[in-house]
This record gives sequence, C-alpha cells and structure tokens, in this order.
Amino acid sequence: MPRDLTIDIDQLAELNFDWIGRLKRPVSGTYRNATPATSGSILELRVDVDGRRPQERLSGDLYTHFTFCGIPITFFTGSFVVEDVTEGGDSSAIVLSGPVIYYGDPTRTTDSIVVRIPRVGYFSPPAAACIEWFTNSLLVRSYASPKVSEYFRVATLEVDRFQGTVFPPELDPALDPSPSGLPSEVGVRETFLRSGVDLAVALDDVLNDPDSGDAGDNWSEAELHDLMEDRFDQFGNTLKWNLYAVIVPKFGDPGYNSGYYGTMFDWGGWQAGDAFLRQGCAIAETAIRGRENGTLYDTSDKKDRLILQTLIHEIGHAFNLPHTWERTVNSDGASNSFMNYRWGYTGNGGGETQFWTDFRWEFDNEELIWMRHADRNDVIFGGRDWIGNNLAADLRPALEQPGAPLVLEINAPDVFDIGVPVQLGLRLHNTTTSTVSVVDRLQPEEGMLRVIIERPDGEIVEFVAHVRRLMAPPETRPLQPGDVAAADIAISYGAKGHQFSEPGEYIIRVYFPCFPLGFLATATRRIRIAHPTTRASEELAHLLTGKEASTFLFYGGSGSAETKDRIIEAAERFARSDPAAVRHIAAALGRDAARSHKRIEVRKGKKVVVRRPPERKAAARWLAEALEPLPRGYGQAAFAPLAESRLVGRLVDTFEELGQHKEATAALDAAVKRLKTREGGAAAIAELRGRARSAKPATKKTKKTRKKK
Repeated sequence: MPRDLTIDIDQLAELNFDWIGRLKRPVSGTYRNATPATSGSILELRVDVDGRRPQERLSGDLYTHFTFCGIPITFFTGSFVVEDVTEGGDSSAIVLSGPVIYYGDPTRTTDSIVVRIPRVGYFSPPAAACIEWFTNSLLVRSYASPKVSEYFRVATLEVDRFQGTVFPPELDPALDPSPSGLPSEVGVRETFLRSGVDLAVALDDVLNDPDSGDAGDNWSEAELHDLMEDRFDQFGNTLKWNLYAVIVPKFGDPGYNSGYYGTMFDWGGWQAGDAFLRQGCAIAETAIRGRENGTLYDTSDKKDRLILQTLIHEIGHAFNLPHTWERTVNSDGASNSFMNYRWGYTGNGGGETQFWTDFRWEFDNEELIWMRHADRNDVIFGGRDWIGNNLAADLRPALEQPGAPLVLEINAPDVFDIGVPVQLGLRLHNTTTSTVSVVDRLQPEEGMLRVIIERPDGEIVEFVAHVRRLMAPPETRPLQPGDVAAADIAISYGAKGHQFSEPGEYIIRVYFPCFPLGFLATATRRIRIAHPTTRASEELAHLLTGKEASTFLFYGGSGSAETKDRIIEAAERFARSDPAAVRHIAAALGRDAARSHKRIEVRKGKKVVVRRPPERKAAARWLAEALEPLPRGYGQAAFAPLAESRLVGRLVDTFEELGQHKEATAALDAAVKRLKTREGGAAAIAELRGRARSAKPATKKTKKTRKKK
C-alpha cells in the first residue's frame, strides 16, 4: 500500500461509532461556561476520554468573575483533576463522573462532578456539556458549557531568528533509521496538536547585522536573556500562555561552544509577582548541524530532523517537563519521548541510533497527562519553578550507595560574607583499584547535578539554575584509581532569586546520577553566611542580592548601561569595607569588558544586530583587580580554584590580544604559584595551562639564559 494511504491506528481511535455504525464526533476537548453578566464562577473543563491517545481524565480550572466600578475582573482561583472517571450513558449521550481532587488542597475530598455530553455526528457542531458539581453528594452548582476547543491547552509561540537560520519546516520523518507508521509530516505545530495542545506559531522578526558577517553569529546566555526582555512582544509580569523562541547560529561565552545545542532560559521568580520563569528557549542551528555520528546525520534532511527534535525538546521544558529519567512519576530512561536524551536512551539495547529507530515523534503518556491536566500554575509559561513540583524528582533522592565506585565530595570555605557568591568545589573521586568510566558533567545548568539547600529557617529547597542547557552527547572519560574529576559550581544565583540573601547557617547536599546505582550523594556541608558588620556592608549586600546586580554578576555582564554604572560605583565605593565581594564585582566587570556584546536596534524600520566591541584595556584592569590577594585575616581566597583559573585564563587571553606578552606570562606564573598551595589547585593549574594560548610560565633555565645574555 502506498505510504500516503496508510491509516494510522491512532487516527482510527479519533473516530467513534454508535451501535448502528454512524460516525460520531469525539467529545474530548475544552468546555467553558459563559462569563457571568455581573458576578459568578467560571469553569473551564478538559475532557479526555476519546480521540487521540485519551488519558481517561477530567481536569479543570476555576475562575471567579465580578464587576468593580464598572470594570469586569476575572481571576484564577485553582485547578482540579478527576483521575478515577466512571463512564456511562448511551448512544445519545456520554456521562462522565468521578471524585474531584484539588491541586491546592488534596485533603479536600468532599466534591464530585457529573458531566453529560450529547453525542453528535462527526460533521455536526460540537454539543455543549451539562456539568453538575456536588459537595457531600448535594448539588451546589451547574454549568451549561459550550465546547470552546478540540484541544486541552491553547498557547502561542513567538519566534525570532538571526539571518541565515531557518525555523524548522515540516518534514517527512521517514528517514533511516525510523519506525514504521509515522505521520506523513511532522513539525512544531503539528507535534503539539497531536499532543492535545493548540500551539500557534508566530514567525516574528528576522534579526540581521549591517556591520559584519558574524556580529550576531555567536550568542551568550546574557545576550539571549536581554534579547527576550527587549524583543519578546508578549513579555510581561503576568502568567500567559505565550512563549518566546530564538534561533541563532551558535552559543558560547566568550567563544563558540560546538557542543551547546539548546537552552530553556529565563531569570524569573525573583520576588512575589515576578512571573518570568520559563518564557524563553533557544537553539543554535549551526552547532546542531555540526553533529556527526556515522550515518545518523549525514544528510541535510537528517540534520533538519535533529534541529526540529531539539526545538520541540526545549519547548517541552517550557511546559515544565523534565527529562524522562528525572521524574518521580514513572521515571523512564527507555521512554522514546522528546524529553529523553538521544544518547541516554536505554530502550531496546539503547543508544542514539536505537532512539531514532524507536522514536515516534511523541511525548509519552506521563507527559501528556502533565501538559493536559496538571495544575495550571505548574504548566503555564511564567508559572512555578521549573521543573514542576508534581512531575520532577523529589528533594530527597536515595542517599549514599554502599560500595559505589565513586565518591562525591564538597570543598568550600566555612564562612562567606553576605553578598559574596557561594562557590563549591566538587570532587568526583575513584576510590577503587580499577579504572571507572565517568561522565563528569558537574554543572547544575547541564541537567544532571542536583543541589539541595536547607536554609536558616529550616526550609529545604532545590537550587534551580536559571538556564537548562541541551548539550551534545557527553564523552565518557576514564578515571584511573585514585584520580579525581573536579568542578566548581556557583549556586548563589538561581531562577528563584538569590539563594543566600539572609545571614545564618545553611546546609548543602549535592547529588549526581551514577547509573545504574541511582544517585551519588555528598555528605552534608555546613556553611555560614556572615552578618554585615558595617552600614556599608549592609548597603552592598542589598545591592548584590538584588535582581539587576545578581544578573550582572552571574552572566558576567549585561547590556544595561545603568546597571553597569551602579556596579562600577560599588566596586570603587566598597573596595576597603568589603574586599571579597568587590573581587567578584571586578571579575564580572572584567568578563563583561573582555567580550563583545550584541543588542538589537531599530534602524530604518528594521531590527538589526549591533555589536559593541571588547574593551580590552578595561578588561585587563578589572581582571587584575579581581585576582589581587585578599587582605590578611580572610584565611581564604576570593574564588574557588577552577573559577580562579578561568579568570586568569581570560586575563592571559586579554593580555595576548593587547600584545602584552610579558604581562601574560607574569599573570600565568603568579597564578600557578598561588594555586600550587591550594586544595584542588592541581586541576585548576591543568585547566589553566590548557586555556592559555601562547603564554607559558618561564622556567628557571630560561631565566638564567636571559641573565647570561
């Protein structure tokens, strides 16, 4: 049979036949009663019992409506779900009923619902639902609710792209390898329609660069965030079903990272009412097209397939979907969903080739239930912390695995000045007598490492990084007996705000997946955030724990001149009272000055990319100030060893770009000397030597030769 005549079994499931074989319209979709003329309640009900991939659930959102001073006001009051649905009725109508579970108050078990929907012909207009609401078996409300959508959620995706990139077009997924029975075409909108989400795609701006061929080629996370806040037409301090996507050639800071494919980014949740979480995602087209793996991506069509799958994966994160192996509800590394890693797929023998062999361009059932029926505030863009409360892994995963071949340790100072970014040194240690293969992706932004923090008031929270990076498949590395994989992580600045804004004692624990053992867990690490001792320190702490300054320090810069001016003023004003904090300010100023920064301007009616070139002399001055030793009495360095080595590498690169080769060599020599005496310094020195371009520490022999000359 020709492929275009093949009938998908899922298509047959969308059709209902009564006892005489007449085609019936599916009842699944969204129903909503009319807005009351003056005041009253609104019920938006989602019915999911037939049609494509039914999940046998009812769910809904409740709203209160009233008029104030002649102004109509409607506000959301809560969500509910009916998981145990009883289906009845006859050929003329379907009757659905079951107990109501309130997401905001699961202990409230007194309510139930009955829904009656007439069955109509497939080509007839959809029938309205009659909904009855019971409390303690007594009818308390009833609704006449027309069907407002054949889908369960309605959302929009606004897309900007840089010139030369393309929004992934619809494509034929039947490429080698792939399973049989796929739809004839797949695309972003089509995928979400098949999942029960009416996602409208609005292709907005094509960003171009009038000055050079590469000013908009490589984008940092700081630039992406600025771009979203400046150019997302629907960006706002409210919950909306509006998402922003950006397609650029490359990501990197400062240089292109060929293994960085996609990100779900946002800096929201800073204070009550700041609802900017999960409103932005981006993919790097050139980086994705550079992916090679045998014949998996050896044609343009196969690369297009990878780009489309990557973008849908990132949009899934914006709906608050975790990776399939991260969730507590049916955690599944063998799921052939968009939300699994291709390289981490474990089904049917596992691996990237097998993923495409099994991949049906679908989300799995747990994800469909989430997108269709979870609490509105967990799913809507701008809602609760990602990944969402109900589907994500819990805060207390398995503790240390006895006999595990690896040990994960935390190194950190005991005391931090308030406002000083908390950096942890992590060490993944092979304690066995055999070589162990490890994936040492130890940064929270890369989606594997998890950090749990107990605050001074006893509240336990998970650190939520403000970006989630989709990276190329990791290369495992052999860890010899006794060897250590090391990383420094910064955990002060997260999507939920500053994590250490209050003085007092904090307890930290870090978890890292170690398949098939579960999680490796560190011992708990206790640190203290010191109380400010002067008025100046109080003022600096207030500045550095605020959104603008924290954003600047995390990203190492920003396009905002006003924020930068405040940061420079603070560096000069508080240099003596708070030298440790000022070292971090100087580091951010140095990182900002050392790189170019792009912004969007409107010129002759067109949105164009404008590039600010690096300010290398300022960068050298700020980076050198950041690396100055702290005054006596601190008993610790301003930066963790690996973080310091990266700053030194940036300084050495800057000196070389300025042609100041002697200064580059001197900076490298001084850093090696400092780091030799510090715990974890060996790994930092090794990384530093790898980053330095041409500057090398002068040996004693070289110095003697120069004296003779």
